[in-house]
Amino acid sequence: MDEPRQPPGHRVLQRGTNSARIGTLNRALLLDVVRRHGPVTRTAAAAATGLTAQTVSNIAARLLDDGLLREDRGPAPDQQRLLGIAPDAHWAVGLHLDPARVVGVLVDLAGTVVATERLDVGPLHGPAEILDAMAAMTDALLTAGPPGVRDRLVGVGVAAPGPLDPAHAVLAAPVQLPGWAGLPVVAELGRRTVLPVVLEKDGVAAGLGEAWTTTNTTGLIAVTLGHGISAAVLAGGRVVRGATGNAGEFGGMPVHAHGRWTAVWEACQPLQQVERAVAAGVLPAGTSTACADDVRAAYETLCGTPEGEPLVVAGGRALGSALAHVVELLDVTDVVLGGSSAIAGGAVFLDAVRAGLDDRLPGAQRTAVSGSRHGEAAVARGAACAVLAAALDVAPPPRSAPPRAVAVRGPRARSIAHPW
Repeated sequence: MDEPRQPPGHRVLQRGTNSARIGTLNRALLLDVVRRHGPVTRTAAAAATGLTAQTVSNIAARLLDDGLLREDRGPAPDQQRLLGIAPDAHWAVGLHLDPARVVGVLVDLAGTVVATERLDVGPLHGPAEILDAMAAMTDALLTAGPPGVRDRLVGVGVAAPGPLDPAHAVLAAPVQLPGWAGLPVVAELGRRTVLPVVLEKDGVAAGLGEAWTTTNTTGLIAVTLGHGISAAVLAGGRVVRGATGNAGEFGGMPVHAHGRWTAVWEACQPLQQVERAVAAGVLPAGTSTACADDVRAAYETLCGTPEGEPLVVAGGRALGSALAHVVELLDVTDVVLGGSSAIAGGAVFLDAVRAGLDDRLPGAQRTAVSGSRHGEAAVARGAACAVLAAALDVAPPPRSAPPRAVAVRGPRARSIAHPW
């Protein structure tokens, strides 16, 4: 029998099989296609998954019975019924633990953010008070949600700066979060909320959020620039977590910026940019950088002043130059930028990243650079999507051995005087 024809330009995320022994994979695969491309007909779903029409119909019937899919007729009377995701079938809370602010979201199965909470952590004292606030934020989000949301909540996802120690579900030694090293975040928040909790690295979470709804199957990089910098790689619609869940650390990439060779993190990190601005007289000499709240506020001021634009541009071009290596290595078509510092930089920063990328890869522009459509909620939304993915059995396959604990390293001396 001939292979079903696919829509022009369509790329299959993953091929299914008609063997009954992997029914769970086929179920997850159909849900994945409907969530990304729906509403779709059974015929289109069969073409996209590589499953037979009968297999798709059988799986769809079970998913309809389980309330995970909905069925509607197309606009024309003679059209086939369309399969769509049932957004209210499952819910998840996502929390982004940023050094300066906690952002929380309530997300439905379609990946839509239906409620958002924000809290500056500056006035709080230590991890215990912040965890209490995160638990209270979770309750506030559920209260703001639709009736019955608590009954269909599958858990809470927490995204935090790395490195993580996945073997023990704790933060290993996050430089931006003093006092959190070794803290059992999953257990502590689970005790406070009496809910299942999943821990993800912030950059990986941002990638998971993009992966939940993107139709890009040719390759995408999600960059998070907050108080630090990381990137998540999406290949075939899946996020590459790495051996320990800490993939995406490319901040040490050497670039030429601010008149010298340096690491890309130093070229565009908010604290470094604020210190440059103070030294250049762009910001007042008394500008405080004592805590993450101060740095964030000062960097936003810097980005909002015409005198600060050259620094923002230099940082953006440096990031674009570093991304050229990643784009070439992985042959990706899209770069999505998010994080509080990228948002503060706005269009000026985005244009500078594009220019830096084009400098290193001149010619026809083949890689699109855009800001995340999810704004400040992008990382928290991704943490919620990680919980939804686990509930739908679309998480990565189990390892043959437990994940290894992260060996915490101190700062390494780098010679970047002659990086090439």
